[in-house]
Amino acid sequence: MNRTGQLWIFDMDGTLFQSELLAVPAFRTGLERMKAQGMAVPDGITDEQIAGTFGYTHDVIWEKLMGSRISAEDQALADRWILEEELEGLKRGSGALYDAVSETLATLRSEGALLAVASNGQQPYIEGIVEQFGIRELFSGLYSASGYQMKSKVDLVRLLLEEIPHHKAYMVGDRSSDVEAGRENGLVTVGCAFGLALPKELVHAHHSVTRFPHILTLSV
Repeated sequence: MNRTGQLWIFDMDGTLFQSELLAVPAFRTGLERMKAQGMAVPDGITDEQIAGTFGYTHDVIWEKLMGSRISAEDQALADRWILEEELEGLKRGSGALYDAVSETLATLRSEGALLAVASNGQQPYIEGIVEQFGIRELFSGLYSASGYQMKSKVDLVRLLLEEIPHHKAYMVGDRSSDVEAGRENGLVTVGCAFGLALPKELVHAHHSVTRFPHILTLSV
């Protein structure tokens, strides 16, 4: 298939990467360090609650976990601790791509498509994943909310579209924020039902897949 001129934009956590295997333990360690520093961390935060925040901006993540907003200084410190744990975990081999992600991305590239990441994760985290799994060269751009100081994935995707020439683009992700970012920018949206999302988050996606390689079979 000739996909020349197509731009495929992917979320990272819950779409390309099984983040719960890496990020949940990192957040758990970060929360313990926050407690040790005297920060008021609520008791009883579960792994499910932590995983349920992935895909949101870090402002929203901390508000959901802590029950209210925390200071910019505390958030920056906690984000740094968690990023350190995530990068160390990657070096130890923690985390994994979803089934056939590498092969599917390589197929898209071989057919002429351009690939990019648009994520609410931290920039070094995104870069660490693609380097660890040997897929960096497949992407024309890695865009993160933190790296570009964006509060909205809608704006992040808009910037990406302006910077990478294309004639048609697709947004692939597992969260409602991915669907919103795609639709608000006039893109074909593909919901990943195998990721972290609740089913209701993908109801407005143009297409939905239960395995990552199925994106190759869509009539888009």
